[in-house]
Amino acid sequence: MRNAMRVYGSSVLLGLVLSVSFSVNAQDQSLKASNKYKEPTRGFFIEHGTTSGQGNASIDLHSGSSELESGGGVRLGLPNAELIINSGFYSYDENQVLVKYAMQDLHRSGSRETPFQWSLVGGFSHTDLEDDNGRSLIDQTNIKLGAAFTVAADAAVFTFGPRLVSANGKNGSLDDTFVEFDLGAYVGIIDTSAGLFSAGFEALLTTADKVDDTFALGARWAYNERLNLDFVPLVYSNRDLIGVPGMVRVNVNF
Repeated sequence: MRNAMRVYGSSVLLGLVLSVSFSVNAQDQSLKASNKYKEPTRGFFIEHGTTSGQGNASIDLHSGSSELESGGGVRLGLPNAELIINSGFYSYDENQVLVKYAMQDLHRSGSRETPFQWSLVGGFSHTDLEDDNGRSLIDQTNIKLGAAFTVAADAAVFTFGPRLVSANGKNGSLDDTFVEFDLGAYVGIIDTSAGLFSAGFEALLTTADKVDDTFALGARWAYNERLNLDFVPLVYSNRDLIGVPGMVRVNVNF
C-alpha cells in the first residue's frame, strides 16, 4: 500500500510539473534570453546530458538528513567533457569520480527543432573504511557506465539517463550488478531582479535488490552567475525526507 501511494503521488507530482511547463510558453523567450546565470550541468541529484565547457569550475556543498548526509563535490570543465568528484550521497556510493564526455547533438532527420544534448557517463568509486579496532565497516567498489540525454522544450528541460552499475562490496556492503534510470523534469517559473526561480521533479529508479527507488521534488534559485541554491523538501525513498528547507545544495562558480 505504501509503495502504491508513493507511485501514485509521484505520478501526480510529475503531472503537475509537466502541466506547469506547458503553461509558461509566454515566458520562454525571456528565460532563454537571460545569460546572467551559470547553472550546474545537473539537477538536484541527477546529471544532465550537457557539459560545462573548458575552463568552467564550480564546487557543490550539500546538507540533508537521514541517508543524505552533508558532503560536497567539485565540477571541472574539460575539453568536450566534464570531471565531477562527489562525496556523501548514497549509502552504497559514498564517494565517486564521474566523467561526462559530450557527444554530437541528436536531431531528427530534416528537423530544426531543439536537439537532444547527450553525454557518455562513466564513474568509479572505492571506499574502504575501518573502525578504531581495525574492523572493516565499508569495503565497496562501484563502476558505472551509461549516458545522459537532455532536451529543452519551451521553458522546460527534460533529462533521461540510463546506466549499468557493477557494485562489488564485502562485509555486508552491496554486491550486485544492476541498472539505474534517472528521469528529470524542470521548468523555469520567473526571472526576477533577485534571480531565476525554477521547479523540478526527479525519479531515480534502480533494479538493485537492496536499494530503493527515489523520488524528489524541489526548487532551484539561480541567484546570479556565481551562485545557485537547490532546495529539495520532498524526497521519497527508503527513509522519506519531508521538511523545509529539506536537502539544501549550493553550487558556487569560479
